[in-house]
Amino acid sequence: MFDDVRSEDRIIHVCVNVDCAMRGSEAIRDRLRDIVDETGSDIEVNDYVCFAACEQGPNLLIEHCRAFYSEVEPQHAESIVAHAEGGDAVEGIDRSSSFLARKIFNMLDAGFKPGDLSLSD
Repeated sequence: MFDDVRSEDRIIHVCVNVDCAMRGSEAIRDRLRDIVDETGSDIEVNDYVCFAACEQGPNLLIEHCRAFYSEVEPQHAESIVAHAEGGDAVEGIDRSSSFLARKIFNMLDAGFKPGDLSLSD
């Protein structure tokens, strides 16, 4: 339905909702931020509330690469940043071709960015 519209924003969104947080997503987010700081990359690492894949968490999305990862562990952080910088996808945790990822990408293509929808006024 939508073309493959890639974002120019270089952002990694990490789910920090309860289930993913209990599985270590905050440590993953912190490690990603450390690597980005150490390398001087312009990639942002942001918190995200939920991708609706709790049973596969921790989950994250590299927006500009249209990459969705599940079952992420801290040791994957360097490879994830490398992918965000133009490298190869991280085998074994890449869920970019999953049904859920396609739905997330369709929303991005339609102009909805993670965090755009809010329950507050």
